[in-house]
Amino acid sequence: MRGAIVHDITPAQFKRMAERVETDTQPTNLILEDMADGILALDFALTFAGFSYKARHLTLSVVGLLGGSGKPLRAFDAELASHLKCSDRTIRRWRAAHNKEARRLRFSLLEITEGEYYADRQRYQKTSYRFTASAYVEAVVNQARSSELYVRDRRAAIEDAAGEHYSEIPNAPPRQRRRKPRRAPSEKIEQAFINAARNVKKGKQALLELADDSREVFLESGQGAELRDTLSELQTEITEVLEIFPETCEREELKEGVGHFVLPPAGDNRPLPSAAAQDSWERTFAGFTEPAVQSRELRLRQPSPASSDESLHDDFCDIEDSEAEAIRAEACGE
Repeated sequence: MRGAIVHDITPAQFKRMAERVETDTQPTNLILEDMADGILALDFALTFAGFSYKARHLTLSVVGLLGGSGKPLRAFDAELASHLKCSDRTIRRWRAAHNKEARRLRFSLLEITEGEYYADRQRYQKTSYRFTASAYVEAVVNQARSSELYVRDRRAAIEDAAGEHYSEIPNAPPRQRRRKPRRAPSEKIEQAFINAARNVKKGKQALLELADDSREVFLESGQGAELRDTLSELQTEITEVLEIFPETCEREELKEGVGHFVLPPAGDNRPLPSAAAQDSWERTFAGFTEPAVQSRELRLRQPSPASSDESLHDDFCDIEDSEAEAIRAEACGE
């Protein structure tokens, strides 16, 4: 004989069990609905405050990392950029736009404390972010869901609730860095020219990577003509900058003795050249060491005051003969 277990329950208990089973079988999207309603409440708050599309990027991007606990999040710009798949420059640009409008409107949903700059480490410290409107979001979502309008038009219900609770949002003005990195003027000048040289190399590499046909088309186009004018102006600017520098290259070359005959330094134990080597050197390079033009003194006879034209002509002929004789003597090495 088989036995069976019988449960004696009251009608109220049976009703609760049936409702529990019915609830478990229905699909629920409570987490997604909470997230969507919260983001919509934040969006309305930023819209009421007058935040532009560019300035609200930072708030909507980091609110998921901050959560509703109210605890601050300290992170480097590179860490946030890695999470959002963007560059650290984009993070700084978003934060600058947010801080600019937060100061102008005296309103912010984020409490931002930028890290100070330490010269020893040559970097900024982590920036602190804290979400300050958790109570506002919860109050708006709860009030919107309790209204009959939420069933018909969820957006309108959240907008009405956000407008009623807008005055309850705490103000969190951003606090800027107090210490700015101080760079010497020489470092700024050097870095500017380093960046210019790097950009010229990049442009040259990109031009060389083009195919021959594409390069010819580009250089013959109007854009290529503009590039040529730009490079000509750049060449002129570089020439003007180089003229400012003192001419120290030739002086250093003279000091080092490059291309000149110098005495050996003191304490040099190298052997001196022999007499035969010196004679061979002088015979080989005699023409290079002697002056290119040589002068020779000639004694000319002074003509008498009463001499005739024929005598003057004879005197000039004698002078020319003497000069020719001197030239031949010089050529023969006499």
